[in-house]
Amino acid sequence: MAGTELGCRSLFRVENDSDITTKVHQQLYAWCKNPRKNWDADKLSGPGVAEVAPGVTASLVRDDRQDGSTIERWRFHQDEGHGVWITQLTTLVDRNDDGWVWTDVLRPSGADASVPRLVSNILEVADGLDGRHRLTAEPFRAHIDDVDYLYDALLDPQRRGYLFLAGADDNVTVPLPEWADFVAKLLSRTRGIASAYALDAETTLALNSRLPESHRLRPWSIRTYLPHPELNDPRDSTRHRMLTTARIIDDSQYRLRDLLGRSACRHSTTFALPSELIRIDRRLRELLDETIVDRVVVTTQVPQASSETPREVAEPPLIDTPPVDTAGPAPDRASSGILDTLRTVVRSVIGTAEVTTEAVSRLGQLASEALRQQDSVRLVRSRIQTIESERSALEDQNTELTRTVDDGLIDLAEALSDLDTANRELRHLRGELARVGRDQADWQPPENSLDMPPGSFQELLERLDELVFVEFTGQEKYALELDEKNPLDSWARKTWNALRALNDYCRVRTSSEFTGSVDDYIIQTPPGCVSIPPNSHARDETGATENHKQYGKARTFPVPVAVDAGGTLFMGAHVKIAKFGSISPRMHYYNDATGTGKIYVGYIGPHLPNFRTN
Repeated sequence: MAGTELGCRSLFRVENDSDITTKVHQQLYAWCKNPRKNWDADKLSGPGVAEVAPGVTASLVRDDRQDGSTIERWRFHQDEGHGVWITQLTTLVDRNDDGWVWTDVLRPSGADASVPRLVSNILEVADGLDGRHRLTAEPFRAHIDDVDYLYDALLDPQRRGYLFLAGADDNVTVPLPEWADFVAKLLSRTRGIASAYALDAETTLALNSRLPESHRLRPWSIRTYLPHPELNDPRDSTRHRMLTTARIIDDSQYRLRDLLGRSACRHSTTFALPSELIRIDRRLRELLDETIVDRVVVTTQVPQASSETPREVAEPPLIDTPPVDTAGPAPDRASSGILDTLRTVVRSVIGTAEVTTEAVSRLGQLASEALRQQDSVRLVRSRIQTIESERSALEDQNTELTRTVDDGLIDLAEALSDLDTANRELRHLRGELARVGRDQADWQPPENSLDMPPGSFQELLERLDELVFVEFTGQEKYALELDEKNPLDSWARKTWNALRALNDYCRVRTSSEFTGSVDDYIIQTPPGCVSIPPNSHARDETGATENHKQYGKARTFPVPVAVDAGGTLFMGAHVKIAKFGSISPRMHYYNDATGTGKIYVGYIGPHLPNFRTN
């Protein structure tokens, strides 16, 4: 059974809104009636369970609590042949008309979820809050008077979701409404789970004047600010990613829309729920189970078959009637067989041998009750499957998270070991320079653009032409996938360092300054060259992997025909970018330094399949 896991979560507060329950119900009803769904929400006018469309079961549970608050949960379970999807809307409204609106989308494992249109519809009629600031349904056009509000929203300690800020300047004449509309298209799949503001040029300058350079917003870019920014720490800036002007221009609008939507959805599933909502969730789960079980109990409580003897036939009325010919035509054999079968069924189910109108009616009633009981059993079975699916998904997530944490600790230990080695060498070199009277040497390294690591794999791909001896022949999409998995950009930095090392190796190899292999280069890196940690490099794959029909093909990538007439080569040599569970990114390459004088990188992306992963 395929697992179902949380794919997207919207959570916002409401304050002093006496109509919030009505607003939610109205938007929910309209959402169900949308022609794309056409679900019959009228079948669920109160707490209970009903099939609102083929393959779609809806449930409603409600609890009026002693503290004067009301909790309510609508749940739509879709099983229409494409895996199980569950959309769940929960509301809490207290006696002061404050509360929460919480929407979860559970998806089949491996599928992409998105926030339902229902959420932004609710936000269009109700003021939702993320922390102390409004959760926008559409990008808000921000002017100079909004700078204080934007700055406070950025630093709001209670904010959970992304805050998207789109900057501008006076160098390009784009009216703010047009810029806001364009930003709205890019962020259309983040509505209800993130706030967004399109700033004019004056507002961009004013806000940037309050921010350190590391955290500023660039004109005609969109920056994603995560919760709890540390403005006094330049290193924190790597958490708050920038969608640059170049990428906005060069990349597909739909691709960027999906990228931003997936990122916002993924983030929405990571924050912890308030303890109050955790308690409410447990209570609503109990109520749903009770509702389904009660339905089964009610269905199965069918009146028992009567044990009384059949009523005696009443005396005929005392009126004269014409004589009746009792010797009518004999029933045909088929009718006799049907009657015998019916008599047997009546005797078995009702307990009487007489086929009377009352007995047949009772038989029909029992059949109807049995059909209804089948529906109830189906609901129970579906609920059990959902619970088992959620449990399995949590077990899988726990296993993957445990593996990822273990891998991260190993990576950290290795990085600290490398740092200790580098510091030890630095101390030794400084001591040697002091010993020969060069202790006043200039320790400030010269500026080199290559020393500035890319902030993402997108930027890395754009900068590959800076590496003269390295050529990328693979598909960019696999590298770009890594941007979604590593928001701190450490993988892009490690990959850039490895590419620089291969570039330096190829440079000294083609100039005959160095004559060994890449492994030799790593062990004895020439002065002034970038290296790769020895435990991060593999010179080849195993023969079993190379010769395997599936795994060998997965590691075969394009090369120029000058390298191989067939245009492809198996690339077993690879760099281990990071240990991170099943993703553990890799970079595969082919060394042709002694041929065309280049190194060809055929793949940057998640770990390719092998015997262990499959």
